Amino acid sequence: MPLDVGRMSGYLLLADISGYTKFLTGTELEHSHAIVTELTKLIRSRLVPPMRFVKLEGDAVFCFAGSDEFPDGEQVLELVESCYFDFTSRLLDMTRSTTCTCDACRAIGGLGLKFIVHFGEFMVDRDDDGRVDLAGPEVILAHRLLKNTVIESGGPKAYAFMSAKCFREPKQFELPAHSESYESFGEVTGYIQDLADVADRRRDAQRVRVSVDEADVYRRRILPVPPSVVWQYWLRPGRRFECPITLLDTVMVFTPNEQGRLGPGASSHCAHGDVGDAFREYLDWRPYEYFTCRFTPAGPNPLFMVSWIETHAFEDLGDGRTEQISTVRCIDRSEASMALFEPIRQGMEAREANGDPSTPGPHGAAVEAGAEVSDVADTPTP
Repeated sequence: MPLDVGRMSGYLLLADISGYTKFLTGTELEHSHAIVTELTKLIRSRLVPPMRFVKLEGDAVFCFAGSDEFPDGEQVLELVESCYFDFTSRLLDMTRSTTCTCDACRAIGGLGLKFIVHFGEFMVDRDDDGRVDLAGPEVILAHRLLKNTVIESGGPKAYAFMSAKCFREPKQFELPAHSESYESFGEVTGYIQDLADVADRRRDAQRVRVSVDEADVYRRRILPVPPSVVWQYWLRPGRRFECPITLLDTVMVFTPNEQGRLGPGASSHCAHGDVGDAFREYLDWRPYEYFTCRFTPAGPNPLFMVSWIETHAFEDLGDGRTEQISTVRCIDRSEASMALFEPIRQGMEAREANGDPSTPGPHGAAVEAGAEVSDVADTPTP
């Protein structure tokens, strides 16, 4: 989508590799440069889109997004957490797989990553070569925030420092507060997220995922956008959140988990009007890989009479497209329950066979935008 130049309100993000200078100056240049280049490419690929890349500033990736790209800072924080998780996973892979004994390859584990996110107004401009650049006091402040006292004041080494302006509505979740003072800007208040702690909890969390082999019905689709964008369409307030197996239009209301976030323990309620409601409890949450939830009929006149587990996975095809796979498995495997589930399964297949353009989530949004979506497989398991 073409980017308009001029005044914009939105998010400014800097992803800064910590230990960068020591790593480059204290190790073999050829290997250290190749390692940092691979890591910065990874960071950029995990942030863009939905962020827009501005430039690489030494050891930092500078990106931005308009205010309409994210409903609130929580979704930006989720993007940051996912990027950090993939960054540390790549570090682990590089450390385990290398057989090189040079100083650079042995020092990979000493690299880290921190994020600065600020919200405000700025000017978007293009140079003669079409490259984007940003200007304005808020851009200067975002860069000043890189020089902070988070670690010196006892904060985590791997962190996201998000200014209070990022949260345009009151937060439902708690993060440690932190403030800095800068000449010409005064005191800047924000919040700190310990990214290493989030990554550790994600690695330790139990995986709950319905595979294609064990599903009672499943669907594959190719979407013309990367997983990060697909994820935003599925979960963004104001968008229709109807999973591909839903039979009717719904209104969905989310209830956060104990931490005030969307994730394991969160739930959502689908209102189908007079035909019944449905309740979903989120069991596994892996942005932007997949999520799994338990579907339970609700209300006095439930639309369905059985419960199931459903997984919605988003596979990055590496060319700007996503393979979305939705799998459903009935929980009660008794003969009576499977008999009740059979017309539901047939209804799911019929909806797909008819190519219903109202199929929601990112598919529906893509259709509304005129993008081409191709079904590559819609086959129930035997």
